[in-house]
This record gives sequence, C-alpha cells and structure tokens, in this order.
Amino acid sequence: MRRAFLGPGGLALALLACAGTPPPELTPAVADERHVPAGETPLVVDDSGRVPAGEAERALGRAAETSSLRLRARALSKAVEARTEVPLVRGNHTRLLIDGPSTYAAMLAAVEGARHHIHLETYIFADDEVGRHFMEALARKRRQGVAVRIIYDAIGSIASDRDFFAGMVEQGIEVAEFRPLRPASLWRINNRDHRKLAVIDGRIAFTGGLNISGTYSKASTSRPGPEEGVREGWRDTHLEIRGPAVRLLQSVFLQTWSRLGRPAPPAAAALFPELEEQGRDLVQVVSSEGGDAREFRIYTAYLAAIENASERIWISQAYFAPNVEFRKALSAAAQRGVDVRVIAPSFTDSRLIHYGARATYGSLLESGVRIYEHEDALMHAKTAVIDGVWSTVGSANIDQRSFIHNNELNAAVVSAELARDMEAMFRRDLESSRRIDATEWKERPARERISEFLSSLLAHWL
Repeated sequence: MRRAFLGPGGLALALLACAGTPPPELTPAVADERHVPAGETPLVVDDSGRVPAGEAERALGRAAETSSLRLRARALSKAVEARTEVPLVRGNHTRLLIDGPSTYAAMLAAVEGARHHIHLETYIFADDEVGRHFMEALARKRRQGVAVRIIYDAIGSIASDRDFFAGMVEQGIEVAEFRPLRPASLWRINNRDHRKLAVIDGRIAFTGGLNISGTYSKASTSRPGPEEGVREGWRDTHLEIRGPAVRLLQSVFLQTWSRLGRPAPPAAAALFPELEEQGRDLVQVVSSEGGDAREFRIYTAYLAAIENASERIWISQAYFAPNVEFRKALSAAAQRGVDVRVIAPSFTDSRLIHYGARATYGSLLESGVRIYEHEDALMHAKTAVIDGVWSTVGSANIDQRSFIHNNELNAAVVSAELARDMEAMFRRDLESSRRIDATEWKERPARERISEFLSSLLAHWL
C-alpha cells in the first residue's frame, strides 16, 4: 500500500530527495557462484547453534517429505544461504494466512494470550476502525502488565492523527516513529520501514504483506467490483511462525528499536525464551536495510532461488516492476523449461506504479513467462512458491523501492506442506485473473505505451 507515499506531495518530495542521484547497482550480498551443486548440504541451525550435516539432511528430508523434493529443497536453500549468508532454522511450524479477516483474527488471538510483551512493527498503523480495534486490544494488555512496543513509519502512517499515537503513549504503550518528517532529515525520506512484523512473548511471530488498516477488513472473496476494489477486499498474504525462527524475527524488531534510539527492553531472557521445536519447517529470516545500508539480501535471495529453480516459479506481486537483471533471470528460467507465472494487479492504488510495472512485461512475455492480472480484488500479496518446496512471504515488492530504498522483511520457508498451501492459493488466484496474451500486448494502444514509458523513467523512486 503506497497511497500515503505517492500522492503528489509525496512524489515531489521523493524526486527532490533523489535528484541527481544515480541508481546504485543491485549486487548480491555475497559474491558466490550463481548455481549451487545439488549435493551440498545447506547450513541448518537450532537453538544450540549449527547442527551436524547428517542432522541437517534429516531435517531437510522431513521438511521436503520426498526424495525428489529434497533434491530441489537442497539446491534452493543452499543457493539462498550461500548468497545471503542466512542459515536455515529448523523445527518451526508455519501457517498461511490469507487476507485481512483471518490474519487479524490470528494476530488478535495471539495478542490476547500475551503474558510478557507484544512487539509490533508496521508501515501503516491506521487511525480507523481496525487500527482502533488493535489499539484497544493492545491497551487492554498493557493494563494487564504486558509490555507493548510499536514501531510505525512516518510516511506510511501519515494519514493517522497524531493524537492517535499520543493516546497510545498515554496508556503506557511505547511508540517509536520511523524517520519522522523533519526538514533536517528530508534527504533520507526515501528510506522507509515497510516491514510488517509482530512478535508475541518471543514465541509467536507474524510477517507478510498486511498493514494495520481497515483496507483489509474484508476478504478478497467478497469480490468487490473494480471501483470498490481499491478500498475493500484486498487480496493479501501473511504468515504465522512458531518455533526457533521467532528468535531471529525478535532480533529484527529489537535492532530497529535500538536504531531509533529507544532504550533496550529489560528482562532479556523473557524476550528470548527457550523455544521447543514446533514442526518440520525450515525457515530463513531474510531482512534488508535500505537507505545508507543498502543491504539487498531479499533481492539476492529471489535471484538465487530463481536461478536454481528446476520445475516452476509462481509469483504473486502487488508492485511487479523488476529491473533488467531480475527480468533476465525469469526469462532464462522460462527458456530452460521452468513454468514461470506471475500474478500482478489489474488495477492498483497508484496508476503511476501500475504503468511502471506494465513497462516491464514485454521481454518477459517474449521469453515465455506467463503474466496474469488479478481482476476481482486488488492484489497486494508479496509471495512466491518455487519447485513445490520453497516459499517466501513478506513485505518486499519486486521493484526498486523495496530492493533499494526500504527496510523490508521476508520469511523463506522450506516446507512441502506450506508449498502445497501456497500453490493451492495461487491456483485460486488464477481463477480470478486474466492472462496477458503476448500478441495482444504488442498491439496495445499508443497511449498505454506512452504512459508505461513515462512511468518507467521514475522506476528507481517508485
């Protein structure tokens, strides 16, 4: 969701902030070979540290379920690990959450069960019915003695009244604003905290594409028309994680909290409790820092997985505007026989971004990548499922803003069970999507081409 950032004023500020700044090269976080031999065992860790290769293979086998899927899982996870230096964490249970109602119900249930702390990091915390419902739940837990800490982005939440957050503080909730809009810091305006993360008691975590906003109050299955779709029934995806990987997600929150100058929370042991293994899923917590840090780990993870895919790559994306290198990776996969499909929105909350995304379709269609546009609701998910065993769910879009400018967070999961759920979800979304025909695409009206070209000139800042 970008309405708060890409209004006329926001776009002007972004262009002023970046005028004369050339786009940096997006390079892998680790300069490793692109294709990793399938026989190598990826690094797997648990609460006590690195596990022996034999245990790592057994964990991989349990997550992948079959020998053929284990081969694919090994190649994909090893490639991502080698290029990002992010290990697999074993012993987790992940649950797919589709759209706002189911996601919010799961999050609020976890909040209600909190005993020590609730940590919430979100791009948008809206001052609307959903936002106030969350605030009331959080304030109620605070009155019960549970520590509540919230990080929200200044631009993402710009439409929320300042008194809304002041009211939280008055009720004892600790609140940190990411990059407040001050004249002295406007040159850093493009670095936003676009993450969506909740950690409850250091034991349960949620991450994905949903902000805290009434935009998601209805499920996409309500099938609103295009006029309503921008406001209602958004199609989005979140993930619930239980198990040792929650420790890493907790660390992501606390690092941002510290960087914002907030005091370290007391009772470190309660922040990082001993966690028993909850399931068979292997999780990589892949975070990226934009702005000055320019850590492109999510971009690198995507490329590594795409370049090592052997069967299928199914992507759902809210803002799909990949750079040349990313397009080449998808095209190369399609040309070596991989089933590459992308679901993007047919309408969105920013026409500028919509046309910027469509400007990238041509070469992909020519190479055999199948592109679909979702028509029954606004597609806002940021997910991929590859080879029936490797999935990623998170906040990062496939565009320059997410890969260069924003702080983002994705969870990559090796799990045949989650991949089945992801693929079933993708197939359902296909039923509400229209395939872009390559021949028809070449014959689209000149006004469409002009809009795409003009929008593409701003791709680095969108």
